[in-house]
Amino acid sequence: MRSQASASRVKVRSSDRPDPWIIALTLVFIAVGSMFVLDTTYFFSQRTYGDGYRMVAKHAVSIVIGAILMLGFSRCRSDLLERLARPALVVAGVLLLLPLFPGIGSCTKGACRWITIGPLNIQPAEIAKAAFVVYMAASLTSKGGRLREWKHGLLPALLTMGVLGAVLLKQPDFGSAVLIGIIGMVMMFLAGVPLYQLALLSLPAAAGAALLIWLEPYRLGRFLCFLDPGQDPAGACYQVVQSSRTFGSGGILGVGLGNSIQKTGYLPEAHTDFIFSVIGEEMGVIRAALVLLCFCVLAYRGFRIAHRHPEMFGQLLAAGITFALISQALINMGVVLGLLPTKGLVLPFFSYGGSSMMMSLACIGILMSLSRELRER
Repeated sequence: MRSQASASRVKVRSSDRPDPWIIALTLVFIAVGSMFVLDTTYFFSQRTYGDGYRMVAKHAVSIVIGAILMLGFSRCRSDLLERLARPALVVAGVLLLLPLFPGIGSCTKGACRWITIGPLNIQPAEIAKAAFVVYMAASLTSKGGRLREWKHGLLPALLTMGVLGAVLLKQPDFGSAVLIGIIGMVMMFLAGVPLYQLALLSLPAAAGAALLIWLEPYRLGRFLCFLDPGQDPAGACYQVVQSSRTFGSGGILGVGLGNSIQKTGYLPEAHTDFIFSVIGEEMGVIRAALVLLCFCVLAYRGFRIAHRHPEMFGQLLAAGITFALISQALINMGVVLGLLPTKGLVLPFFSYGGSSMMMSLACIGILMSLSRELRER
């Protein structure tokens, strides 16, 4: 497959245009997301910095940088991305290590996940997730028919996932480590790694995750709160209880844009992990469901690009990026609704956070580029 692709790569004309649905959805996400970032950060920013618009201004800078990345990647051919896959993962891995060094990393609430560069706090985990998808697509494509042999398909991918996961757990960022594992498993399945190998791998992976939860008190507390939020509603389970209360108080039609009471200090992380709770409170269940519907449409268009792309690398890359964005969104919504234990993953395009916004827009740019390569060679 690879030799054939190398001999005749996809040709892209200047008249080829990206998928208009992807563009439209991205604009909607940015517009609605920015509105709710302003809505949820104003009081917090006023109390913290004395300026209610400081955080949304930083968010706007992230959107501008992300838009530049999106436009750049939208003009980047898939064969160039394939060649840059390995160096990109190495750079992402180095960046992922930097927050662990005193004086370089920025720590908050016991987690060292950020690098401060001027006015921006960069979270290398977001860069690592995007680089990992590109690398996995290139690596799996290069193996061809050897993917069915565990030493060529499963083992190298497992080593990559293990190294990234170990660094993420050191920060600690359990949610991103789990997400990378899930993305890797899905991409291996789509590439043709035998299902029985993945099934055998899933057993020790599940046992390892359970052990990590058991050994870390705060993870165990989150899991127990997921099983029974009422056991400590004013303590360990406060976040989960307030999230459900916030979303549920909106009812069918919501209390109205800007009228949320919970965002003023009752709901922790209202502008990041639990922004979807505020969307449900202010806009109601029906309009919150429209956000989910938009992500479903994005999933359809992304997997459509993967299905129609003429080369294996493009297929795996489009599917991997789409799955990464959608799975993170679904996990975030699941946590908000109490369907999953708290993971610490933000809602792409909506939550406050420069790294997430920039990397989400960069991934959209890659999807746009791949959508320009769908015509016949």
